[in-house]
Amino acid sequence: MNRMRRMLLPLLIAIMPTVARPDDNRPLVVTLEQVAADTWEASRKLPVNLPADVLPDVVAPGGCAATAARRWQDALGSWGAERWTCSSPLAGQSLAIAFPRGAPPLATIVRIIHADGREETLLGQPGERRIAIPEVVTAENLFWKFLVLGGEHIWKGIDHLLFVAGLIFVAGTVRRTAVTITGFTVSHSITLALAALGVVSFPPGAVEAVIALSIVFLAVEIAKGPRDTLTWRRPVLVAASFGLLHGFGFAAVLGEIGLPRDGLLTALLAFNLGIEIGQVIFATVVFALLRAVARLPALTDPQRVRRIAAYAVGILACYWMFDRMG
Repeated sequence: MNRMRRMLLPLLIAIMPTVARPDDNRPLVVTLEQVAADTWEASRKLPVNLPADVLPDVVAPGGCAATAARRWQDALGSWGAERWTCSSPLAGQSLAIAFPRGAPPLATIVRIIHADGREETLLGQPGERRIAIPEVVTAENLFWKFLVLGGEHIWKGIDHLLFVAGLIFVAGTVRRTAVTITGFTVSHSITLALAALGVVSFPPGAVEAVIALSIVFLAVEIAKGPRDTLTWRRPVLVAASFGLLHGFGFAAVLGEIGLPRDGLLTALLAFNLGIEIGQVIFATVVFALLRAVARLPALTDPQRVRRIAAYAVGILACYWMFDRMG
């Protein structure tokens, strides 16, 4: 167990981001709301962590003329909006996403709100710059798209991955890690569902700050080393406790995207399942790396490396925490 932990320390440093602010993987959100038989209000929102000059244009489909274009910024991000007057239905056509310069690796969510209240949700993958509007959006398509979105979110959420890596380090063995990750999964699934359905809510900034605090907590524990404390004896309790807060963080992404009215439970289940699949893959990769590294010569001063890694992760997480509180 001790050797495994020593080998995990370089990994904790390796997965640290090269920028101070983590990419929380919030997508570009495009909303098309029908206000008359031939008229649509088209808006788009770029995540707040990206500069306003990256905000793309959404090129209207053939048969549509765009007027009343405007742009603005607020606490949620950078916005653009215009009115489309269309001589033909949008179904069966496609939207073009035109970034002014190098396109960031963003997924694109397209919400189509019809005049009769029907909603459709489409997902464009990072790098996909033309999004087809199908004649009919099926539940199977919706499930797959939100499954992919959940998997992408956990893999690009560096803060969540650092927390999971810390849990693996404290748990030590495959069996204890499986139990610990399960506790984390169950708890964040509960709060993700409650928050996404509007049953409970917390300010997103406060939630993100506490998520960073959870990483600081694990970093302190790792720096001090294995001891007879609750964290080291029962890491599943720590995982479950902080998992409740991480669930609110996951829900914040869904809140910005907006769950569709039709197929709400399908989208919620798929998004959560995508997170779990991504999480399991990450844990599997970690253990595979540990087995490969375990064949190398042992570290000459494992205690020192452990402290350096823990302090590095802890300092970064402290920066995130104070930045998110601002």
